[in-house]
Order: sequence, then structure tokens, then C-alpha cells
Amino acid sequence: MALPENFILDLKQNNPIDSVMGGYVTLKRSGRGYVCLCPFHSEKSPSCSVNTTGQYFHCFGCGAGGDVITFIMKMENLSYIEAVKFLADRSGMQMPDNGESNDFARLKARVLEINRTAAHYFFDTLTKSPLGEKGRRYCAERQLTRDTIIKYGLGYAPDDWHGLHYFLRDKGYTDDELVISNLCTKSSKGAVFDSFRDRVMFPIIDLRGNVVAFGGRIIDGSGPKYLNSSDTPVFKKSRNLFSLNFAKKSTERKLILAEGYMDVIAINQGGFENVVATL
Repeated sequence: MALPENFILDLKQNNPIDSVMGGYVTLKRSGRGYVCLCPFHSEKSPSCSVNTTGQYFHCFGCGAGGDVITFIMKMENLSYIEAVKFLADRSGMQMPDNGESNDFARLKARVLEINRTAAHYFFDTLTKSPLGEKGRRYCAERQLTRDTIIKYGLGYAPDDWHGLHYFLRDKGYTDDELVISNLCTKSSKGAVFDSFRDRVMFPIIDLRGNVVAFGGRIIDGSGPKYLNSSDTPVFKKSRNLFSLNFAKKSTERKLILAEGYMDVIAINQGGFENVVATL
């Protein structure tokens, strides 16, 4: 999507780089600009310079640099268009109209709605439904507290081929949308059924608080130990880390990389917020 030059200029003017970066790092006045600890590598003394005249940043330690759009792309792990939209939303600007891009944006919004609704379904099944007893026993065996279950929004997918399918369809979502979201699977004969069954569910949440995907751990029986969402319009495995939404808030300047979802949750429950796992 080619964006009008005037729109990009207005976007940058409405999102001064020091104002945007100040929401992520502590800026200290230095001459006409600022300096800060670089958010893209570990350091003890500030090597990142913020030029308010030219509206750019540059780190003399790791070489990272660019304008405010580049900063948001790196900081929030977004594509160029996603970063522009992020800044447009931040400053109350309307994105330029483009039919094809708007259709894709609507699809992404729809998938995020479906994921959020599914997360509530899994959570309610685990915490309230008789169908979630198996999941509750597993959480108890793993010594997960209720606060931890709530914090991570854990859930349970019942041993049912159409539990979530029919629930979401009753909410107005189409079979095609559910298959695109990867919450349902379509067989070679055209039958649609739940992708996750009889599994403890782990919502994967991005840095903006969106449920972008799910991981499901089998409790017993056959099948892979973990089943993860495939790539969708809102999710790319290689661009996400489990629990990064919590680790981002940590004051630590380093991350603990764990092997899987349960490892992350156990370490986090033990008091370490800066723990993540790859997907």
C-alpha cells in the first residue's frame, strides 16, 4: 500500500519522536536533543541519541536508528503499514482509504474478535464448566494458582469435535472465518471441526494485548504434546514470543528464555516477569 507523502509528513509531525520514545525509555536532555539507554540491546550507559530537530534516533552501540516509524516497527515488532496505523491511532489520524487494504484490515479485525471470543470460551470452560474438570485437575497438578490462571487467561478445549465451532457460529462467525483463524479445520470432504480438542489452552498475546493465536497442551491420549496455531492474518510464529506482553513490563534488561508454555508460567509464578518462550 503506497501512502501519500503528505500523510506521512503529518503523521510524523503529530508523533514527535521524543514523545513516542518517551513512552518506552527514560530520556535525558543532552544539548538540543536527548540520550537514553538503547531499548534494542543491553547497556549500562546511554548510547542512544534522539535528534529532535531531524526527528530521528541513532544508537552508537548497536547501530539501530531511523525515524519514529522505524522505532515503532522495531519496538512493537510491526510491519511498516502496521507501525503507521499504530501511530495514526495514537494521534487520532485516519488512515488513507484503500479498498484492498481496508478489506484485509477488516479481516484482521474479524480474526482478532474471533480469537478474543474463543479465549473467553476456553477460559470459561476451564474455570466454570463441568466439561473443564479435566483441565482443572491438570492445573492443580502443576500447582498453578488461580491468579496465574487468570493472568495468562488459561483455558480448556473440551473433548468435542464441534464445541467451539458451534459456539462461534452461534456468535455470527462463518465457517470460512473460523478456518482462516485456524480455530477450526476443514477436511478434504468439506467438514468443519474444532482444531483444538481435549487440551489445556494457552492464549498467545501480542504487545498490544491482542489474542493472536493459541497453543494447546494435550493432557493424555495420542497426538503431539503441543499443538500451535498456524500462521494467520494476525499471527506469524517467527515474530512472536510467548509471554512477551508480560516480560516487556519487567525492569530487567535481559530475558529468560524457557522451553515451553508451562516452563514460562511456572517461572513467572515464581516471581520472574522477564521470561519468554519461542513458538
